[in-house]
Amino acid sequence: MAFLLGKGTAVEWLRSNNDLSLLANTWGLPPSSLEASRTRLERHITQLGKLTAPYQVIVSTKDDRRRNALISSHLVTALDDHYQAHRISRGLYVSTAPCAFLQMANDLDDDQLLFLGYELCGRYGISSDGAFPRAQTCTPQALVAAAESLPPIRGKRRALRVVPQVLGGAASPMEVALTLMLHMPCATGGYGLAAPELNRSLLVEGRARDLWVDDHITPDLLWESKGLVIEYDSDLHHSASSRIANDARRRDVLVEMEYRVITVTSEHMRSYHEIDRIAGIVAQTLGSSVTACNQDELDMRTRYQARVRHLATHPEELLALSQMSKKRTWTPRSHADTSSNA
Repeated sequence: MAFLLGKGTAVEWLRSNNDLSLLANTWGLPPSSLEASRTRLERHITQLGKLTAPYQVIVSTKDDRRRNALISSHLVTALDDHYQAHRISRGLYVSTAPCAFLQMANDLDDDQLLFLGYELCGRYGISSDGAFPRAQTCTPQALVAAAESLPPIRGKRRALRVVPQVLGGAASPMEVALTLMLHMPCATGGYGLAAPELNRSLLVEGRARDLWVDDHITPDLLWESKGLVIEYDSDLHHSASSRIANDARRRDVLVEMEYRVITVTSEHMRSYHEIDRIAGIVAQTLGSSVTACNQDELDMRTRYQARVRHLATHPEELLALSQMSKKRTWTPRSHADTSSNA
């Protein structure tokens, strides 16, 4: 018998664990191996680190369901060989990032789920102290594959709607917010601009090598074919002279490499007019245009920018949502019920 951690507990583990050897290995977990015995789970407590109880455990039969101070079980009767897990130790598994993402889709709204997808596919994690650098746990392609292949469960329709908008490689929640503002469809509140590549490494060549100590440079948002880069400078960057100098060198290197560089600050992010101005510059450089808005569309875009900016500046909200999901029960629907999924 074995335990499969899922939902908010799986998200917590993925955020807190940076052991690439564990993340690299996935196991197919037969549904018959799942159980929710408190006594057996207590033997694994020391391996769960700082994860918070109750631990969310995926079970495959009604008889295995438990709910107490240590365990919150969630029935999944439709598992198949597409469902994958990481093996923490003998008898203890945790849902992979794509499976945890799909499990959380019934608990989060579209914007919250997007931020979770960007985090899982990005280079940062969220803690009570804010965002921190960490290894990427999965790819957008893996999220899409899981959403398409896993059995019909609650939240699957939302996951299928959201995952095409998730990009990999983000290094901070504010980069995510800026990307969503520019890239999301106009009908959502974005500008509908072409997707950038996030934190993709570029080879430094020619005279630019004299300005940069490394062989590569990694711009925040990149449209390589159009020669356009956006660099996000946070308040933290402006608080240290060494960071200011480094940011200036980065811009000099990128300009020498013949990229147009747009700098976006946290002050810009708080202003609709500044974002609108930046979107116009990006659109012109990409060879497109920003569609004029009527008052209703303007209000929607303003609300959307405020929403994603709030999620970026309050990452603890996503932490709280992961914990709140432990109070809810997640069960699959039959194939006949999937048409009413969120």
